[in-house]
Amino acid sequence: MMLLTERLIIRNLCETDYAEFERILNEEQKSAFGSGKEFLNWVISQYATNDIIHGLLSFGIFERQTEKFVGMVGVGDHDDLHEPEIFYHLLPEQRGKGFATEAAKAMTAWALENYDIEYLIGTVSVDNVKSQHVLERCGYEFIEVRSLLVHVTNEKNDFMYYIYYKDKV
Repeated sequence: MMLLTERLIIRNLCETDYAEFERILNEEQKSAFGSGKEFLNWVISQYATNDIIHGLLSFGIFERQTEKFVGMVGVGDHDDLHEPEIFYHLLPEQRGKGFATEAAKAMTAWALENYDIEYLIGTVSVDNVKSQHVLERCGYEFIEVRSLLVHVTNEKNDFMYYIYYKDKV
């Protein structure tokens, strides 16, 4: 898959993206898969099934002009809520440039056009105001603050719950 926006290329990740991919992972993601390399291999394996209802798809975000890696965006089944969710994460030095909004808008439209789903959700930590603004700029509607026990960390997590309905596209 490849999406082109005004400033970005959103595409499948491949093994040659490993060095940049590893920079974006947190320790929790690395330990869940044994290593960053194993996690990247898992991400790549998901392209074969192309299933966002029972799995997830993660794509690399690259600047069009330089083809430099800036982050990741994707869609898939939220582990704990079991709803289709958008997610995005940028390298720290790439934040504040509008890339997350541009990528999230493109990914939202792509997912709702290509899958038989009525909506996507967005979940954001209550203290991550910048990411909340990304979802709001993309047309996601804030519904409420929710709490859940995250199965991966076994910790209670409060988060902002957003939704984007298909009829907006």
